[in-house]
Amino acid sequence: MTPILSVRDLCLDSPTGRPLFRDLSLSLGRERVALVGRNGVGKSSLLELLASGDAPERGHIDRGGRIAFVRQDLSGDGASPGERRRKALEQARARCPELLLLDEPTRDLDRDGVEWLADWLRDWPEALLVVTHDRRLLRLFRDFVVVSESGCRAFEGSFDELVAELAEVEARASERYLRNLSQLLNKEQHIEADRRRRQRKKNVGRVRELGRCPARSRLNAKRGYKQVSQAKRMHLQRDRIGKMRDWVKSTRRALSVKLPLELAMPTLPQTGLPVILAKDLCARGLFANIDLSIARERIAVVGPNGAGKTTLLDMLTKERASGGGQVTCHGDRVAYVAQNAENWRCRESVLDVLARSCSPEAAVQKLALHGFPLALAARPLASLSPGERVRAALICAFQREPPIELLVLDEPTDDLDFVAVAALESILAAWPGGLVVVSHDPEFLDAIGIEHVIELGAKA
Repeated sequence: MTPILSVRDLCLDSPTGRPLFRDLSLSLGRERVALVGRNGVGKSSLLELLASGDAPERGHIDRGGRIAFVRQDLSGDGASPGERRRKALEQARARCPELLLLDEPTRDLDRDGVEWLADWLRDWPEALLVVTHDRRLLRLFRDFVVVSESGCRAFEGSFDELVAELAEVEARASERYLRNLSQLLNKEQHIEADRRRRQRKKNVGRVRELGRCPARSRLNAKRGYKQVSQAKRMHLQRDRIGKMRDWVKSTRRALSVKLPLELAMPTLPQTGLPVILAKDLCARGLFANIDLSIARERIAVVGPNGAGKTTLLDMLTKERASGGGQVTCHGDRVAYVAQNAENWRCRESVLDVLARSCSPEAAVQKLALHGFPLALAARPLASLSPGERVRAALICAFQREPPIELLVLDEPTDDLDFVAVAALESILAAWPGGLVVVSHDPEFLDAIGIEHVIELGAKA
């Protein structure tokens, strides 16, 4: 049978010229394939090119059938993001394409919308290529293309088997990162030894120069300038080498110790008194007469898009004034991570924050226990992807003194790949304090032990 889509020796770069794919070849008949990988590896760029009908600059694409494409970012038309998403999906299905390309199709959909999408994709009779992090969709597939910075590879098996394999890949990546750090440290030590050798040679030359007796003032000026500049370079280099050595040693020790995640959690006071109290809380057109007393309960806030879930969280944490009622929030005992951790955008890195309260070795141990990629630890929080920033914000929040007792999280799994979602579930399941979480993902809510549910926008 003639393939509906055939790709040969495709090379694709990002708009800035960063290589995304090199010599990619694939053939798609009526298979159902999920394209998975971390944010930024080029999945969306690939789908855009496959759907465009354009010839690539390098390589070949043969399209042998009708293609429908629903991109990740949809232009506005006055409707809500969820309504636009569902309309675009319905239109793509109605065209009866022989190949359906979907880029993060559950984005902006509430729980009912995701169930609707999964129902008709489960019975989709034609070829399907989907980019998604959503586990509810990924469990529909047995054929995967895993995309990473090192290239693409096919995987055949269940989603759970894929998760297990990728966890092993992540562990090997941490070990590889440690080896690279060690090599870099060795190089720095070699540079330092070479610097000392050249310094000794210069000192010998200086003695000989004195024997030629140049003008004393000129010699003193020349020597003073060199001594100052060399001292600055020496200080900076030694500081860099010292930090690198501490980081490598700490990482070696931390990665060799396997401890339960609970040990990375703060010790909370025994009182368990309410952290947030709300009485007759109202927001015009959204909700009314909400009474809450939150200590260490685990509460989910659910409901359709536009029901006021984020508004409620903002009011509870005093990020927004209430439209009515009263709120008492002990902010020193609460950590709020907004959607995409926008309130954690800053120039500091995770290591900068952790260094205020613990040693480098303890910091590395916490990062390892939380499953946070070590290669990202020194980067500014503002430069991380939204999903990476959410995980980093939680690790930083756990280091606050006095310790926080309540986490308030708005859609924490948005923009997380499924490996990161699993890590986040482990973190929140081990967390000994209270939780208030907005999420559309029932599997995630079950995994973190939700005890009570506040449903907004429910039909009467």
